[in-house]
Amino acid sequence: MRRGILIFFIIAGFIAFQQGNTVFASELTDDYFDIASNYYLSNNFEKALEYLNEILCMEPDNVQATCLRDKISPSTVAENLAQTQAKTEVLNAIQSPANFVILNVPQADTEKMDYNSGYYNTKGQEFYQKKEYDTAVEYFYKSINLNSRNGQAYNNLAMAYWQKNNKTLAIKYFKKANSLNKNYTQPLVNLSILYGQMGDDAKRVFYLKKAIQDNSSDYWAYYLLGDYYKSICSYSKAIENFKETIKINSKFSQAYLGIALCFFETEEFNYALIALNEYQQLCPFSDFTNFMMARANLALCHYDKAKADILSAIAINDTTEYQFELAKIEYFLADYHTALDRLNRVLQKSNSAEGLNYIGLCNYKLKNIDVAIENFYKAIDLDGLCPIYYYNLAQCYKSMGDQKNYLKYVNMATKITPINYQDFIDLSYIYYDNGNSSYALNTLNDAIKRYPTIKALYLSKLKIYESLNDSEHYSEFKDLINERFNTK
Repeated sequence: MRRGILIFFIIAGFIAFQQGNTVFASELTDDYFDIASNYYLSNNFEKALEYLNEILCMEPDNVQATCLRDKISPSTVAENLAQTQAKTEVLNAIQSPANFVILNVPQADTEKMDYNSGYYNTKGQEFYQKKEYDTAVEYFYKSINLNSRNGQAYNNLAMAYWQKNNKTLAIKYFKKANSLNKNYTQPLVNLSILYGQMGDDAKRVFYLKKAIQDNSSDYWAYYLLGDYYKSICSYSKAIENFKETIKINSKFSQAYLGIALCFFETEEFNYALIALNEYQQLCPFSDFTNFMMARANLALCHYDKAKADILSAIAINDTTEYQFELAKIEYFLADYHTALDRLNRVLQKSNSAEGLNYIGLCNYKLKNIDVAIENFYKAIDLDGLCPIYYYNLAQCYKSMGDQKNYLKYVNMATKITPINYQDFIDLSYIYYDNGNSSYALNTLNDAIKRYPTIKALYLSKLKIYESLNDSEHYSEFKDLINERFNTK
């Protein structure tokens, strides 16, 4: 099963900006002074003066800004006085028609014109999209300078700092953005993503829940909370949040896919197919949807449907993985020759132990025992820790009447320490097939302790109770499964 399939494609959705109107003097002037100092240290005095003048407009008595400005331009005051006197002389001169002349006027510096907060926020977005984050930061600060209530500019400023890998300032301005308008919860969602990136799941969940509390219509928050619960195998909670996403936005396709993947993990393949069909209505050209539908139908033993689904996936995107899936389906359809031909082509591009195992199985079914044995050995050479490969090899020797090698490879299979939950299932099958049902049940009990969220383990144990006609344990365990995996 693919885990984390949706991954962080979503972050891109939150990097989209919004416009608004918005300064808090002490915090902002401190930031401006830091920027001015950086420009001063890099000898860019013109830009440093621009920020220092902004500070002095907000705080005329700001000592550190005044000192740095005078250090850069000690005669600033005298120059300003001289400029004022010159302007007065010009005004007096042009009042007389005799002195009127057409002068060459330099092109206006539009960057210094008094545009509104939204303008600078938009300009910041443009530079952000071009990945010019330093310039974007400057424009977002200008936007905030004109409107200290512009929460969207604060959110965008936080995004820019995040891209600059300054997570401290990113967190600071995300919080500031939300504090200006509690219903504006995008900054909280962004905070959650940031904390998730930092590995702090407690804060990741906290801010998603806070976003939902502040704005019950924030479907992104519900979706990401569902995605978090799916990542920790809490499938009931994941599905609950995905469903809330759909209630708010019925066209949000990824929520349907999230539900489908949860049902797939909990072996609820019929429900997975329903969710996949909903997803396909919104994304009709998704090869992955058809691939997952093929896998679900294969698990339900609907082989013809599975084949139709995988052929649809291949028609959209012909990959080695999909061709391998088709070969497996052909094996289960007992079309062994076709499956063999396809497997041989697939393994020319991508050799794998699983592929060699299926080639061995096809040849075993076709009574080509020597070829089957050869391929099972090859599979074991590539992956010597998979119990079922040894057991398949043992079956070949059993069919030849070679009891010694049969027992040898059965024993080798049972001595392998399982690596994943499928190994436990295979091992339990080997024990059961050899008449050791108590060992089979104990193997599954050990697996369930290690993988308490994997429904396939519970279903394997249930099948053993059923085959043993143990109705009492069967009923009790079926109730336990329904209680633990009530994901519908």
